[in-house]
Amino acid sequence: MSVQTDYDEIYAKRLAAIEKDPALTILSSMDQARPEGTTKATQYIVYTDYKANSSQTRFTISVYTPFENVDKYGHSKADFQSQLLVDVNRWSQRMHITVLETLGSESRLAFYDFQNMGLAQLALKAFVNLARKSEAGLLDGNISSFDKENFAKLQHIFPKFGFTFDVLDADQGLAKIELKLK
Repeated sequence: MSVQTDYDEIYAKRLAAIEKDPALTILSSMDQARPEGTTKATQYIVYTDYKANSSQTRFTISVYTPFENVDKYGHSKADFQSQLLVDVNRWSQRMHITVLETLGSESRLAFYDFQNMGLAQLALKAFVNLARKSEAGLLDGNISSFDKENFAKLQHIFPKFGFTFDVLDADQGLAKIELKLK
C-alpha cells in the first residue's frame, strides 16, 4: 500500500468521524494528492465546535491533515495539527484570539514539523469567515512569540487577512492584532 493511499484512508476516516460528531462543524476541506515538492497541505479538514445560537464563550477552529500523521498501525497520531482558540463576547460583538498554535518542533507532541504548510492560514481564513457570518464586529488578540522567526511569520500572516499588527516590543516578540469587521 502506498503512502498516499494510507493518507487517503486516514483522511476519509477522520472526515467521517468529524461529520458524525454533532458538536463539530466542517468549515472547509480539500482532498487532493500532494504533488512532489509541495510544501502546502493539499489534504486537510478545517472544523470547529462553534455554535452560532449558543451561549458558549469559547470555541476552537482546528485543522487536520493526514500528511506525516500516520503511525505504523495506520492511525492518525494527532486529531489536529493547527488550532485557533477563541473567546467570544456576544454582548460587545467581539472575538478574541487566545492561542494560535501550529504543532511543530517546539511542541512536546511533535513528531513532524507542521509549520510552513499553510495550516495556520487555513485556520485564520476560516475564523474570519465564521466571524463575518456571526456578525462579530471586532476580532483581536495579543501576540507573544518565543523567537524572532515565529514573530516574523505572524507579522506576515495576520495582515494577509486584514488584521492590523501593532508591534509592542519586537525583541520580546509582543504585538497586538485587530480586525474591525463593522
